[in-house]
Amino acid sequence: MKHQFTRTAMITALAIGAAALAGAQTAQTTPSQGDVDKAIAQLRADAAKDVNAIIGASMNFTSDEAAKFWPLYKPYEQQRKALMDERLAVIKEYAANYGTMSDAKAVELAQRALALEEKGAAAKRGFMAELQKVLPGKTVARFYQVNTRIDLLRDLWFARDVPLVQ
Repeated sequence: MKHQFTRTAMITALAIGAAALAGAQTAQTTPSQGDVDKAIAQLRADAAKDVNAIIGASMNFTSDEAAKFWPLYKPYEQQRKALMDERLAVIKEYAANYGTMSDAKAVELAQRALALEEKGAAAKRGFMAELQKVLPGKTVARFYQVNTRIDLLRDLWFARDVPLVQ
């Protein structure tokens, strides 16, 4: 199971990292915006399948737990997708301003990124509260761990592929 988790997690991180890279390429090497958007959409669809597979394999839900979890997870997944859209928009704006970054723009982008982290934490807290109403505490804690690992892998790819402000 560990091997499958690592493989699936790396595919997920690669998909998210590729989406970030697509947004950060220069105009000379970037295909049309439509091609980039289509590639990002496909990568995200594949990544969502992989994340769901990681969650399913890691959680070992009973059929009753699964029946309670997945309907609650779908709206949470949509919140996370919206936050990822915002994050990609910040990365694209960062890429567009990279060569001419002013102090004011750098601070603005950093503040927007921090606000997104706070929104993500609030979404996670809300989802955890919903889970606590229908699942045992250990199951909720295990989901938190799995979800955090997925987030850390995603964040690692963003950190690796987005250059530091110069």
